[in-house]
Amino acid sequence: MTKISLIKCDDYGKVHNAVREAVRLLDCMSAFINQSEKILVKPNLLSPKDPSKAVTTHPEIVRAVIKLVKEAGAMPVVGDSPGGAIRNIKNLWETTQMERICREENVELINFEASGSKEFDINDKNIKKVNFSNAVLDCDGIINLPKLKTHALMSFSAGVKNLYGLVPGLMKVEYHKYASKNRDFADLLTNIYLFFKDKIRFTLIDGILSMEGNGPSAGEVRKTDLIAASRDTAVLDAYLLNELGYEISNSDILKNLKITKDILKTVEVSGERPERFNLKKFKFPSVRKLDLFPKFLIRIFGKFLWVRADINEKICVKCMLCARSCPAGAIRAADNQHPHVDEEKCISCFCCHEMCPHKAVKFKKSMLAKIFIKGN
Repeated sequence: MTKISLIKCDDYGKVHNAVREAVRLLDCMSAFINQSEKILVKPNLLSPKDPSKAVTTHPEIVRAVIKLVKEAGAMPVVGDSPGGAIRNIKNLWETTQMERICREENVELINFEASGSKEFDINDKNIKKVNFSNAVLDCDGIINLPKLKTHALMSFSAGVKNLYGLVPGLMKVEYHKYASKNRDFADLLTNIYLFFKDKIRFTLIDGILSMEGNGPSAGEVRKTDLIAASRDTAVLDAYLLNELGYEISNSDILKNLKITKDILKTVEVSGERPERFNLKKFKFPSVRKLDLFPKFLIRIFGKFLWVRADINEKICVKCMLCARSCPAGAIRAADNQHPHVDEEKCISCFCCHEMCPHKAVKFKKSMLAKIFIKGN
């Protein structure tokens, strides 16, 4: 039986006791970690944003887990690969406060891109071989620390999605080229999860401040006061999705893993009841409804039913991160001009939306899509 712990915590200043209790309710740390093991503490470090923006895992969550790993007699290291076009890793570490936390705790903060990588066959139909950072492969185990967020392409970003950060740097952009649609990207994420499943000691989700709306970086901060943990990453995702009001049968990742509502009935939940948290009427991305259309309707109406990226020139500062993040090379700009999306090349992967630091990338919808999809 899968165990899930739910702990209420309304302040990151109180998070250490909350994290400790969440792990204790699953079992003692010695059940997860052996002495002298090297354990990767893997937060979500999507982009250089202050923790108050709810884009990245809060540093005090990371610190709390570092302390637990040390108490178990193991050696923690911290690392994540941010969005593929992020160039200044030190700026990201400083802005997210990971550099400070790791320095204060005397823990190594690993640059996945500088560690080299190895290629593996993960049995994916679109991408036969995937590279993973040597820094990940060299660790004995992983503690997965995602942020509770929505995601424009996948609807939801938590435990399984967070593992995409085990792929180094620009490789993530490259793989999006071949897995740009929800179903294809879900297959890739599923296979990455299955590749690392036995290495994940537990997943603990930072949902004290969550993100709703058009996440994973351009949504709205929502205070949900939640810390959730489980040894089963995918079931934890499914449980939270269900509590957030999302029909889990619409998740291609959960379909791939054969996780249904019947499985959720067997979950043992300890700690607080879900009603204690601010989870109801959670806003999901406005574009997600498009992917719920039956495939035969997409084939029939595909030319008239689409959502593409569009750049708001009033907000855009011409940093060109959107262009560097686009796997299809669909974003260009003339000298000193605002970037422009080539609609013929756009593959609607929304990497540009995810990576834009100024929320300048919006969604442009066809007339038919506007009928079915409301919102920005």
